[in-house]
Amino acid sequence: MPVARAACARLYLARLREVLPEKRLSHCIFTAEYLSSYAESIGVEHDEAVAAGLLHDLCRDMGKSDLLAAARALRLPVSDEALKKPVLLHGPVAAERCRSEFGISDDVYEAIYWHTTGCPGLGPLGQGLCFADFAEPMRKFPEAAEARDILRKSGFAAAMLYVAEKEVEFSKKHEVADPNSMAFYLWLKREKA
Repeated sequence: MPVARAACARLYLARLREVLPEKRLSHCIFTAEYLSSYAESIGVEHDEAVAAGLLHDLCRDMGKSDLLAAARALRLPVSDEALKKPVLLHGPVAAERCRSEFGISDDVYEAIYWHTTGCPGLGPLGQGLCFADFAEPMRKFPEAAEARDILRKSGFAAAMLYVAEKEVEFSKKHEVADPNSMAFYLWLKREKA
């Protein structure tokens, strides 16, 4: 079922158009479309998938100092890693803003909050969003295509484990590695084994 059929899609899209450049808006739409395409198979309701997919990057284009200020104003925990790389806060800040502005469900909140790093115990919607954000069809890096291929051939569990492993590898290549990514990968490895 297309994104446009979700109950609040127009409201969400109108808000996203206010704050995101066209390329980021397109990514959010593709993420929502992709997530909703396999949502039922992982036990996620369509409108919840659309909400998480559309809204996950609501705060992605905020500046570093604005993200830090927003996180502090919302009384969100700010790790040493987030202080060094404030973009890690865009999920938590977006989750809080979406709860306040749109009254999103707890599952959508959790998915948006953790979509960048994942965390042990993350539910099906959160896992689905992590995967869709990484592998949506407009992502051109080879690992995204590989993740989509694994999903088709081996199923969601194998594909999610692949994405979590790649996220750990990517974070190690950058100056800041969020420990939640490693914890999520190790948890998935135990859960999916």
